[in-house]
Amino acid sequence: MADATAESPRPAATASDNKLLKAAWDRQNAYSKNASRYQDRFVFLRGLLAVLSVLVVVLSVLEGRVAESIPLNAALLVLPIVITALLAFSVKFDRGQNWILLRGNAESLKMEIFYYRTRVGPYAQNRDAQLAERIKKISERIRGSPVHQGALAPYEADSEPRPSMGILVGLAVFIYSSLATLLGKLWQILFRLEDSKPEYSKDDKYSDLDNAEAYINYRLNNQFNWYRSKAKELARQVQFFQTGIYFFGGLGTLLAATENLKGWVAVTAAMTGALTNYLEFKRVEASLVGYNQAADALYDIRAWWYSLPTQERNSSHRSKSFRKLVQNCEETIRSEHSSWLQDMQDRLSNLYGSAEDDANGNADTTMTASTTVLEDQTVKITQATQSLAAEEETQKAKSENSEDKMP
Repeated sequence: MADATAESPRPAATASDNKLLKAAWDRQNAYSKNASRYQDRFVFLRGLLAVLSVLVVVLSVLEGRVAESIPLNAALLVLPIVITALLAFSVKFDRGQNWILLRGNAESLKMEIFYYRTRVGPYAQNRDAQLAERIKKISERIRGSPVHQGALAPYEADSEPRPSMGILVGLAVFIYSSLATLLGKLWQILFRLEDSKPEYSKDDKYSDLDNAEAYINYRLNNQFNWYRSKAKELARQVQFFQTGIYFFGGLGTLLAATENLKGWVAVTAAMTGALTNYLEFKRVEASLVGYNQAADALYDIRAWWYSLPTQERNSSHRSKSFRKLVQNCEETIRSEHSSWLQDMQDRLSNLYGSAEDDANGNADTTMTASTTVLEDQTVKITQATQSLAAEEETQKAKSENSEDKMP
């Protein structure tokens, strides 16, 4: 197995030497950064919905166990309305489709760039024209899509935007990041996970990869290390959330057997559902399997290459073996990404379909529930007013009686 950090001799190249390749990298970078931005937005909104849903259940249980509280009643009145509005908003503006489309374009363009740099496939001759044509076709995939209903930021060589945060938003971000850090530290203490950061070979991105060692170092090894790193991260997530699911499931069973705590079973069920939904919409387990399979395939391709005779491995980039190396590697990456892309599109379609039904159905339910709560509050206020008036009448009568008895 070759050293992933070994530098391979190649001619120095800069962006000014190949403006077409620079344009391709700029476009790929814009796709990738915006995909990550939309992914963060999508995950944040879905996580917020899950937290609010659990919070409603907790407050509902508390309502029957604590004394009459106006803030608690107000929260139970407002939260269902907020959840319904946020659900409808997320269907239209969480940019989940944008995330998937832009990530697909970013990875497709990256593959074309490596084919271009190795001069393999259609790039063996007239590669500049071929790359320009592929950039155009990849860009056409998002034409008329939801991506064009918003602005890409950053776009091409623009600097990444850094929106200023208000006090409340900044406080929320601080609490969220602190909680995530605390949970991560707790998990490390409990399970003593040893993790090492992968070593990526630094690629100048513009030199031709005209020998196998350069291609293996800057494409195959880097992609292999990325798959392994993501697999470790996802494995930790699966362990963490599955542990949480089992914990809250067991806790719910225990609470159900306790007479005074049966009401809290609804909270444990809500927590279990929230953790399960996270694993589902993030496709954690399926991605873990896909990354491991892709990493194994790249490892096998690398092993096959080093099994070849030295003379064949040292042949030019036009050799059949070199072309096979590049094509097998790129097709492995393409296959894994296509599987991820198709599965995520299906999951988003199902998610948005059910979300729209929930939003439409919950709108009437929420209004009915809100009206019921308002009626209850009105009745309680009326009763309190009547009681206060009765007390005043009683006090007035007592005062009159006292005055009559005075000499």
